[in-house]
Amino acid sequence: MLRKFRNYSEDLIQQQIRAVIGRHGVELHEKVRVADIIDIDMLDQRELGTYALQSHFDFVMIDENQRAVVAIEFDGSGHSTSNDEKKNSICNQADLPLFRIYSFREVREINAMTLTRYLVELVFHARVFQQMKSDGRLDPTEPFMLSGFIKDDAKSIFDSEFDFVANANSKLTSALKKNGLAEDELPHLSINRLVVRSSDDDLRAFVSINSAKGPIMGSASVRISLPSPGFLGEIGSVPMEIAQFVDGMACDDLYENIRLVGTGAGHVVRSADELLPEITNLGRQGYTLALSSSGGRSEVDLIAAFKAGTGGKLF
Repeated sequence: MLRKFRNYSEDLIQQQIRAVIGRHGVELHEKVRVADIIDIDMLDQRELGTYALQSHFDFVMIDENQRAVVAIEFDGSGHSTSNDEKKNSICNQADLPLFRIYSFREVREINAMTLTRYLVELVFHARVFQQMKSDGRLDPTEPFMLSGFIKDDAKSIFDSEFDFVANANSKLTSALKKNGLAEDELPHLSINRLVVRSSDDDLRAFVSINSAKGPIMGSASVRISLPSPGFLGEIGSVPMEIAQFVDGMACDDLYENIRLVGTGAGHVVRSADELLPEITNLGRQGYTLALSSSGGRSEVDLIAAFKAGTGGKLF
């Protein structure tokens, strides 16, 4: 009896990766033996070399020089974590970035982009950015921002497919006005954002906006880790870049909730009174601040709710 080469989630991931790698001139390889990518003679423990001969990476992207640039593991339901630390250690010693995606929800398409595609774009734009610094084309102190990379057909310097904040502000404002829920002409000034992170890389995002029917909120969650940062470790903003994607997911959820409230189905939308205690509880559980911003007119104080659980500490 033959087995399927990929499960449903793995098939979605490979489709999402293949849809974008062409622009970066790389190849995608699946279920590659670790020892075919890593020089096991350079590992500091014999057992790691043995493991590398017996195990594989789910997905590896190879550059024009036939060297691995990044590996992605899909640790879905049923995944055994017993050997994760071995693979993490091997990648760290080889200086190879390794992402772990933990569930199917992270594979979905959110806000016209998938997390998988976003991670690929993040890696290869960061690689170009580092090369430009090495070549002297950029100031060594220039900070990396994925939203700083604009579209090929951009009409302005702000036209970036990775600028979730500006895109979300415009989209949410339009949704409020379209549904007759805008209480003033500048609803984007009431948008409040919060993203928090747990010690095991669970990210929770919350966004609120004022409306004529009271504050409306959206939320999202993602668990993704980078146990081996490789060259991405030189770019301190990578955790922030990932947090911004989760914020985009929460904005997408908020957009749908605005539509539901506007069509009279607001009873299915979780209210601020429900979500604020959840945020406070995350603070009690040891989550730390990953990203936040507050509109001056916001009727909801997400930071205050979080600090109520942390005892006033944000980091």
